[in-house]
Amino acid sequence: METLAGIKLKENGYYHGIGKLSPILIDKFKTEFDLFFEDKRKRFFSRFESNTNYSANHDINRWNMLLPSDSEMLKSGFFVQDDLFPTLQSVFDDHFALVFFSSDISSPGSAFQTIHQDGNDFAVALNVPLVDSDEQNGATHIYPKTHRLSDDSPFTNESNTFSNEDITKRSEQLKPVSLNVKIGDYTLRDLRLIHRGTPNKTAEHRPYLSSIFLPSSENVAPTFESINYGLSIFKQFKDIAFPTGKSNLIDYANTFGRLVLGFSNSDRVNRPIPKQVSDQLNEDALYCLRFAFFEDEKLNKRIIRNDKSSEELLHEIEQAKVEFDQLTK
Repeated sequence: METLAGIKLKENGYYHGIGKLSPILIDKFKTEFDLFFEDKRKRFFSRFESNTNYSANHDINRWNMLLPSDSEMLKSGFFVQDDLFPTLQSVFDDHFALVFFSSDISSPGSAFQTIHQDGNDFAVALNVPLVDSDEQNGATHIYPKTHRLSDDSPFTNESNTFSNEDITKRSEQLKPVSLNVKIGDYTLRDLRLIHRGTPNKTAEHRPYLSSIFLPSSENVAPTFESINYGLSIFKQFKDIAFPTGKSNLIDYANTFGRLVLGFSNSDRVNRPIPKQVSDQLNEDALYCLRFAFFEDEKLNKRIIRNDKSSEELLHEIEQAKVEFDQLTK
């Protein structure tokens, strides 16, 4: 059954849910988030002899940060509140999973991002602002309907093949919409939608919670051992790439990390979900997180971890090791 939000998401590539979440809940999130983010920045900068060449871990004065599994943010299950879960059901053809439970932060001094897609493959991002956001502190510019091949094309979950030139040409023919949001709002966005981040001209950080939902199998995934091997290689790549300051190495390392987690269908593999948290989650939230590693062992038994999935992941890992080695020469 389709929801109004689902219909709009399919048509325009985004949906703005205005005043859907409790401001009191979001205020609790913000208090918790600020402590995590402060610790994240300290740990990040401690890796370098000098802080002067590194403004953030994602882009110029922009941050991505995975959120802890023992947080109130996860325990709340906000990602299936309101009509969010029925909307996700209505836009995915089949099964889906919450693969990235993270955040997107635009810090003071961030500039316009290059106009881009987050990927050619269909997926959905749920963003929840922890502060009011507009074009002063880094609202997102979106180009409605650009998730489809053309304005007249029907919605489909199939991948597209937009090149960078295609993205530039199409965006030049359109006027962007500034997705201004307030505390209590949320947005859903098709990751194929053309968009860009705008500058943060203020003295304060602009944090969004960011949950990414990907199509998934019903209950098949690689083994935890193969996933953790991939994550150990990811750490090696980062340890080599970041101190060099070379954007091609840093981008490759980060892309590889997302690939491993994408194969895993969850970024909670080395961030186990405590039983006290899973006990608070309803069935919709547990479905979204079913590929995670849980302290409650009975929840881990819902997923079949087979050799075929593991071999596919291990092949990608070994290929990436060769490519990364070539980049470092």
